[in-house]
Order: sequence, then structure tokens, then C-alpha cells
Amino acid sequence: MKSQLDLNLLKVLPLLDKHRQLKPVAKELGKTESAVSKHLAKLREQLDDQLFVRGAFEFEPTEYTVKLLPKISAGLSLLGEAVQHQEFDPTTYSKRITLALPSLAQYLVGKDLLLELMATFPQAEIFITTWSDASINDILDDTVDIGVQYFNEELTKAIYQNHIGRFKASIVCSNKYADRTLEDMLSMPYIMMEMKGWRDKTQVARRALQSHNIEIKTIAVVDNITCLFDVLDQIECATLLPNVEHIVSSNQYHVTVLPDNLQLKHPPSVVANYKLVNHGNQLHVLLAEILKRHLF
Repeated sequence: MKSQLDLNLLKVLPLLDKHRQLKPVAKELGKTESAVSKHLAKLREQLDDQLFVRGAFEFEPTEYTVKLLPKISAGLSLLGEAVQHQEFDPTTYSKRITLALPSLAQYLVGKDLLLELMATFPQAEIFITTWSDASINDILDDTVDIGVQYFNEELTKAIYQNHIGRFKASIVCSNKYADRTLEDMLSMPYIMMEMKGWRDKTQVARRALQSHNIEIKTIAVVDNITCLFDVLDQIECATLLPNVEHIVSSNQYHVTVLPDNLQLKHPPSVVANYKLVNHGNQLHVLLAEILKRHLF
């Protein structure tokens, strides 16, 4: 072997053995006969053998080529299988799938989301956990496949943040106070949900009000959405939450969407977080699509 072997040229040999003419080889490779002839010349130099000699009517392989061809064909087939994208079939996927969601998302869409995931991945074990300060590390450690949170520009670039939507901010209170004006609602005492696992512990809706110099009176902070809604039923208070369709349509609480002049000018994007190396991975793309469909 006189020079470094160019593996890209090797596919010429099994094709020439098959057709024994340059023209059909060139057609199959999408090249000219002259180009195929040059490829063959380079291989002869690199392998230090004639490889194929021109007979009376066709090219004939040398003894060296006859011995080499089975190995080349097997190697090319193996390479082809290695780089071929296999069609993803969720019905046969049997590994555990773990999603990290804020407690509000679990409360609102958890049941329907879980049922769809179980139907989509019948062979897999589905695990939905609450998003926390440790969730990003869990994704990097492969203990969580995907998680939902607001976009964080400070997040490591090893995490891909797939935009799935944006929420407007809203005031949520008991239906008993539905007739109150916006000004009266803003004057009510507030029970707030704790923000976990984001760069800012302040609720997005509260940040929107603060950006317009409106400060609400917070009397308590909880990290359990069931507790929050139970308290809303018991005492005169309100909370700030994303304007999620599932709350609006439930009729259990009164929802007042903040007017546009009190919204954040650029509300943060809600994203599906997963490892950058899984960007384009069919499992993660499908999970992000399912999450988007249920949340938005």
C-alpha cells in the first residue's frame, strides 16, 4: 500500500465486480465514467494491485480482488447500517421515560398527559416528577429525559431549550370575588407559589406587575398547588398564575388575565429542556410535541 487508503473509493470495487463495465457503475454512483476510472486508478495505487484488468469484453477481478471483495462488501454494509437512521417506533420503546414538570403543570394536565404517554409508549415505564433545583443536573446525568420550565439564558449550553409556548399572567381567586375590579383584586392579600429550579424565584406574573411599579401584598408562599387552591377557597385572597386554559375552563376559580399594559413586554418562553446531544432525537422530539399539545 503506497499511500493512505481512501475508504470512499472502495464502493467502486463491488460495483465493478457486479457490472464488469464502467458505464453502469458510473450511473449507479451518479458519476461520469472518467471519474470512476480515476477512482479505480487511485485504488490501484493505494492497494498496489491492478484490482481489475480489462478482458476481451469486460473487466475481470485479479486474484487479490477476489479475496478482498467479501471483506469490502461486509465492511460497507456494516458502515451503511451504522449511519442509517432507523424509524422510531414508540410502541416498542421499553426504557423508562422520566419527565420533570412544575407542580402546577402536573395538577392541571398531569392526568391527561400521563394517559397519552402510557398509550403512546405501552412498553415503557412512565415517571413524572416535580421540577426542582436539581432537575438540570438530573437531565445531564440521564436520570430525567425532559423537563419543562421557563427559558433561562444563564443555563449551561449542554442543555437544549426547545421553545413550546408563552403564557400571559393572570390573577386567580375564588368565584366569590369575581365581581371585583382589577384594582380591588390587586389590593387583595396574595398566596404565592414558590418558583423552583429557575434563575429567579419570583413568579413571572409578579415580575410583570413589579415592572409597572405595582407591588402586591404577599401573606404566604407554598410549593404545593393543591394547598394553594384549598386556601383560595377558604379565605379572602388571590394568587398570580400563568393564564392556562385548564384553569380558565374549569369554572372552579375566577381568572382575570392582566391587561396587556401590565404584562411583561417580553414574557419568558416556556421550554422543554433536554440534553443538547439529544437535539433531533426522535424520542425527545415526540415528548416535546406531546408536552406542547397538553400545555398549550
